[in-house]
Amino acid sequence: MSPRTKEQNEAIRNQRKQEVLQAAIQVYVDKGYAAAEMGDIADRAGLAHGLVYYYFKNKKALFRELYETMMEESKRFTKSYFEQEGAVADLFEGYARVVCDRVRVNPVIPRFYMRVSLDVHHLYTPEEFSPFEWVKSFLQEMTQAIEKGIGEGTIRPGNSDLMARQFWGAVSQGMNYLDQAQQEWMANGMPETEKKEQWEKALNQVVESSVAMLRVR
Repeated sequence: MSPRTKEQNEAIRNQRKQEVLQAAIQVYVDKGYAAAEMGDIADRAGLAHGLVYYYFKNKKALFRELYETMMEESKRFTKSYFEQEGAVADLFEGYARVVCDRVRVNPVIPRFYMRVSLDVHHLYTPEEFSPFEWVKSFLQEMTQAIEKGIGEGTIRPGNSDLMARQFWGAVSQGMNYLDQAQQEWMANGMPETEKKEQWEKALNQVVESSVAMLRVR
């Protein structure tokens, strides 16, 4: 068998790192940062414990990369979404629906986002990272879309930065509500057909309440 090329080794390395990061999300959601151990992550990824340290020198380094990867992915999606053509109010409604529906498709990811803000201080010093500045950067595309909508008369007048924060706050709380509701339905053994009906009702309510404060009255 021929030895692997440099490119093949790099591809394997990247794949293993992604497996470790995906396992870290699961462990983090289950245990939180303080209780999560590198061994737990290795077990979840199906890798030898020592191999995890080959990719990440310690838990802090691993979770820093996970946090930055997840946050950048979220920013890229949001930027791409709001670059679409269409009525501004409709874009916000569609964004809220897509983001909130992730709770149904893959609840672990929204749970990660909802919890990680409480643990950022474990990963960075205040000098290294400012949550306020990151949120401002993340919301920039929404803020610009709101300003465009205000100019067109399709979004009510107001402070665009504050309105973007209020919208995202409503979406975040909506995701939390949907996640808790879904867990309750499952625990109560709700039939799939009824669960689907309840999900659509709850999702529509969350989406409507999230965009209500943006619409022209």
